[in-house]
Amino acid sequence: MVSDNNTKNTTIENINETEELENQKKIAIAYARYLRENNLKPGDATFIEPEDLDVELIEEKPVEPVEIDEQDFAEAVEKAEQISAEAVDKAAQISAEEPAETVKADDAVTVAVETEPAQATPEKSERIYEKVVAVDPEEAGSIVKALASVSGFFDDAAHAINKRVSRKAFDLRKYLHDTFTGYSSAKKTIWTSILSVFVMCAVLMMVLDSYTVYEYAYNGKVLGYVDAQEDVTNVLDVAGDQLNEVNEETGAEIEFSTKDNISFKKVDGTSKDVDDVDTTVNKLAYLTDIEVEAYGIYDGSRLVTIVKSQDAAEKLLDRTMEVLGAPDKGMELVSVEFEKPLDIKPINVLLTSVQSDKEALKQMTEGGDVQFYHLVEDGETLGSIEDTFGVEKDSIYDEDNKNAISRIDTGDKICIRKTVTPVSVKMVETGKMKEIVPYKTIKKKSKDYYIGDEIVGVEGVNGVQIFEGTLTKIGGEIADRDTVSLEVITKKVDKVVYVGTTKRPKTAPTGIFKNPMTKGTYVVTSAFKWRWGRQHSGIDMGAPTGTPVYAADGGTVTGAGYFGGYGNCIDMDNGIASDGSKRTTRYGHLSYIAVKTGQKVYQGQYIGEVGSTGHSTGPHLHFEIRYNGNATDPIPLISDGVY
Repeated sequence: MVSDNNTKNTTIENINETEELENQKKIAIAYARYLRENNLKPGDATFIEPEDLDVELIEEKPVEPVEIDEQDFAEAVEKAEQISAEAVDKAAQISAEEPAETVKADDAVTVAVETEPAQATPEKSERIYEKVVAVDPEEAGSIVKALASVSGFFDDAAHAINKRVSRKAFDLRKYLHDTFTGYSSAKKTIWTSILSVFVMCAVLMMVLDSYTVYEYAYNGKVLGYVDAQEDVTNVLDVAGDQLNEVNEETGAEIEFSTKDNISFKKVDGTSKDVDDVDTTVNKLAYLTDIEVEAYGIYDGSRLVTIVKSQDAAEKLLDRTMEVLGAPDKGMELVSVEFEKPLDIKPINVLLTSVQSDKEALKQMTEGGDVQFYHLVEDGETLGSIEDTFGVEKDSIYDEDNKNAISRIDTGDKICIRKTVTPVSVKMVETGKMKEIVPYKTIKKKSKDYYIGDEIVGVEGVNGVQIFEGTLTKIGGEIADRDTVSLEVITKKVDKVVYVGTTKRPKTAPTGIFKNPMTKGTYVVTSAFKWRWGRQHSGIDMGAPTGTPVYAADGGTVTGAGYFGGYGNCIDMDNGIASDGSKRTTRYGHLSYIAVKTGQKVYQGQYIGEVGSTGHSTGPHLHFEIRYNGNATDPIPLISDGVY
């Protein structure tokens, strides 16, 4: 500090540091002796004036009064107080460390004397620092020097100004002494309290920890519980690799992120089953509700399919062009392009919605019905989802894919249903090729057939011709042709189908067979099978003689009478089947015949009664169904069942 030219310089360096340091040591030793003689501890003593300690101090050299500038004095006081505060803090820091066995006076500063009276001896009075805090000599010297400097400064200032400043230094010494001794006496109590609190906290933490676990969830879906978050975060890479392997067919690259995917919540662990590492990995690796960023291929506003990556989408477009743009045999491709530009856009869907390469190619080239699952994101609306997936509102369903929804919330899992039509390719090809000319189907009305009947009159045949020229195709269909030559090899024949217009009478065949007997009135005693060295051509339905028999279908009676081994028998023409074959039925071993040859009967009409005529071992109905004269098993053909 430098004053103006009219004021003498006064600095801390003016203090005789050596003499002051010696005085401080003498005061400390005398103070310890005073405590021993009065059977006191440092904390018990009141502040003692140096002159009461009977210590001979080195006489300070007289200091000539000097004039000090008022501003310089204020700055000096502020600096002295700062040094004093630093000394107090340093002493408190040193006293908090472990006590040493012995410390020499030259190597330490007494900040907390704990010498018991019984242990005090004249020899120990010279080593007042026994059982105190060990201090590095340089640190001890700096503290003593600081204290001495503070004290010395105020002594100089007292000589220079007034006794009030001297008293300030005296109060500072007293404050330092009380602080050091008070802290020392309380040190054991403080450490005991701290240790007790620490032990209690540790026990409490152990108890709480044993009943606390972490709930981990993927996108809000709780998966399980673990002891520590690291049990999950440490296996995310492994789980991601396994998940990629499990879903290798789609090939979607999956990465877990504790920021974006995985969340934790501390919960009560009572009655919770904690997952081990293997369980955690498996739960993550076999998730089906994993949402991934995939890529959709759009034909205008119409979403066609979803694949794993941008690269996969571009390759799919190339493959689709190869399939749909392949020229016919004998033709050369002039040009090919998608009819409409196709766009590739990122889209967030559940992992199961990502299509394999094979599935995606089929949807691009053939179309079909597909279902995509999506987790509703913040800010999304039904309208925005309609635009993203190219569907109408009534195509958006709940996560169970059962009910169409009218509202959505963030985090909802939804299903989008779509019927996909293939993309269209425009291509031009030229050359010479064999061309198939498909036949057409022509339907003609006919009174010869009943309403609902469609009878093929003429089978269709495709034509074959040799075409030479240029063709333009859009979506696989010929849109334009430039013919150079055309040679017909086979002329096409159109298919002709007759559609009946006559009202069906009650007795007309329906084409459907009913049970010829009422259920519960019979028992099947012999099935349609090989028996007695030959095929049993029908089924035997055992029942009491006289049990009613009904027409299995409408038709015309072609025979009614006794017929060899069948005994009393009815044969019936039941019309033409859809494949053109003639259908007939037979009812044998009757005891009574209720119809005549040539009579038309309707389905379910009473035609006779069960008997045991002909080659029969007991009353029963022998029932047959034949197509073009060939017997077939009736049981699968009876619509209302046999049993």
